[in-house]
Amino acid sequence: MWKEPKTKGMKFLRNALIVIVSAFFGSSVQIFVMIPNGMTSGGLPGVVRMITHFFPQMSYSLTYYGLSMIILIVAYFTMGKAEVARIIALAFAYPIMLFIFEQTGFTLLDSPDPFLASVLIGIGYGLATGIGYIGGFSSGGTDTIARVLKYKVFNYFRVGDIQMVIDVTIILISALVFNVNVALYAALNAFVAAKVISIVMIGQNGKYVQFDIIPSHKELSDAITEYIMNDVNRAVTTHVSRGEYTHEERRTLTVICTPAESIKIKKFVAETDPEAFATTMPITSVWGKRFSDITKVDNT
Repeated sequence: MWKEPKTKGMKFLRNALIVIVSAFFGSSVQIFVMIPNGMTSGGLPGVVRMITHFFPQMSYSLTYYGLSMIILIVAYFTMGKAEVARIIALAFAYPIMLFIFEQTGFTLLDSPDPFLASVLIGIGYGLATGIGYIGGFSSGGTDTIARVLKYKVFNYFRVGDIQMVIDVTIILISALVFNVNVALYAALNAFVAAKVISIVMIGQNGKYVQFDIIPSHKELSDAITEYIMNDVNRAVTTHVSRGEYTHEERRTLTVICTPAESIKIKKFVAETDPEAFATTMPITSVWGKRFSDITKVDNT
């Protein structure tokens, strides 16, 4: 994981770099690879591709910008400033880069190649999303829509499951708008993107981490526990710990999860309880339910 900058200036520069790099990868594969090869994808780019397919006179970048702003406004009025803060930077950076790249007329591949294009799209999206997640940013696409739907309608479903349904629906509709082959290639680039995101988020820290959290208050402890169990879908172990300096007893929450999931948990804890104390530790192997089979000889 990247180290947290020590000064506000360094933190600003780090965040600016993350936004620029994330927007570059996400925008470049859309303009230089996806559109020239007649491809599409899930998420917001897939919606924009279908709109501009029916209305070719519409600018891809301006359409993307318009939908991003709608999502931004909906997120603000349903979930408040905290959600908007996560997406506003990329919501502006993406369309700007899309517009700039549209003016170049550049294509990455010399001739149409659907399979290679799908792999490149998946890699680009994976890098863009993974790098953005590391910095705590979201592009304001279907992940934000999923959070709004969970907040207002589907309270008992996980955000990731809602987002998956949305993205699959977009890909299925693209089979009607374009053709089945294009939809299958979109599914392929979604698979590649998921793998790349996992690699970016996990890095060299192994498959799982142990995440220990000491919330500042019991009420916040309950909120964090509920989020981990319902949204991240991980079990939580609780035990009482005592600080020898203050002699205060607090609940310590322990969860075994993937590094990507730990980033999601960390973001929620930061928004919910900024005074919480948290640590993570890489784990080489985990045996038990929903992990590796303890009866196998080698599970590493």
